Amino acid sequence: MSEKANSNIDKTLSVLEVISKNSKGLSLADIVKFVSIPKTTAFRILEILTAREYVTWNKENERYSIGIKALEIGISGLIGQDIVDVSIPYLQELSMNVGETSFLAVYNNGDVVYLYKAEGTSSIQTTARLGSRRPAYCTALGKVILANLPIEETDRIFEKKLSKFTEKTVVERIKLYEEFAKIRTNGYGVDDEGIEYGLYCMAVPIYNYTGNVIAAISVSGPIKRLNENKENIIEALTNVGGMISKRLGFVKAMKSRYSE
Repeated sequence: MSEKANSNIDKTLSVLEVISKNSKGLSLADIVKFVSIPKTTAFRILEILTAREYVTWNKENERYSIGIKALEIGISGLIGQDIVDVSIPYLQELSMNVGETSFLAVYNNGDVVYLYKAEGTSSIQTTARLGSRRPAYCTALGKVILANLPIEETDRIFEKKLSKFTEKTVVERIKLYEEFAKIRTNGYGVDDEGIEYGLYCMAVPIYNYTGNVIAAISVSGPIKRLNENKENIIEALTNVGGMISKRLGFVKAMKSRYSE
C-alpha cells in the first residue's frame, strides 16, 4: 500500500474517531480544527463516510454525527468479545504484580460462578474452584455485583434466610445494603472472612459497553498480608478492572443509575 493511501486511511479514521467522541455532533470547521487537515480533504472524507452511512449529516444544525454503520461494526465487535479471553492476560499480570490469587466471576441466580483464576508467587489455597459457585452476598466478588444490580434482584435474594459460613458472615439485610452503598461510593468491595476463615478478598466490578456490571475481579489472600498492602492492591485492582471494562466497550463517562 502506498504512503499516500496510508495517509488517507489515517485521516479518515481520525475523522471518525473525533466525531465518535462528540455525542452532539461536530461542524466541518470543528473537524478541520480537531484533526488538523485541510477543509477540502475533510469535506471529501465526510462525503464518502456519509454516503456509506458511517457518518450522518444534520441539515438543521449543520453537524456530523456517528452513523449506524459505524455503530453496527462497533457493537458486533463488542458482542464477540469473550470476557474470559479478554481478562486472562490482565489477571495474570495482576497476580504477578501483587503476588496473590486473582479471580474472575459472574453472577447467576444469587451466586457467583468462578470463571478464571490466576495465582501469584505468594498465593494461598482457597476452596474456590473454577466453575464452582458461592453465595454472592458473602463474597467480595458477589457484593460488588449485587451493589450494582436492580434492588428487585437483591430483595429477591434476601427474601430467603441467609446462611452464615463464619462468625463474620454478614446476613442482616440492612447491613448488606449499607455495605452496597459504600461499595458504590468507593468503587470496590471486601470480604473479611465472610466465606472462609483466614481469607481476605477485595473486588471491583467489570462493566460492558451498555454501562452495566457484568462480572467482577478480585484479589484474595491472608488477612494480615492483604491489609498491609491494601492500598496498592486496590489501586492495581481498580486499574485492571478499568482496562478490562474498556476492552469490553465501557466508556468511563457513563453514569451509573446510582451516581445521580
